[in-house]
Amino acid sequence: IAMQNDLCPKVAKCPLFNGKLLKREGSEESYKNLYCKAGKEKWASCKRYQTSEKVGKCADWILPNCSMSLDEIINKMKEKGELVA
Repeated sequence: IAMQNDLCPKVAKCPLFNGKLLKREGSEESYKNLYCKAGKEKWASCKRYQTSEKVGKCADWILPNCSMSLDEIINKMKEKGELVA
């Protein structure tokens, strides 16, 4: 069992962590182990965490290992109407 401080502070509201995002079985568990439960250094590198910290929310299409930069993600969220400038 992970120590509480190893767990991302965003897990309570994160649809990825709570099984509401990915349909492929096992992929969510991999992300959880690589990011959500792996300590601050790992969850701080999660694009979902970074986006949420920067703009207060995160779109469902963003995965922890998204290759886009934070600025690219924010611009795409604005383009899609998911973020009001």
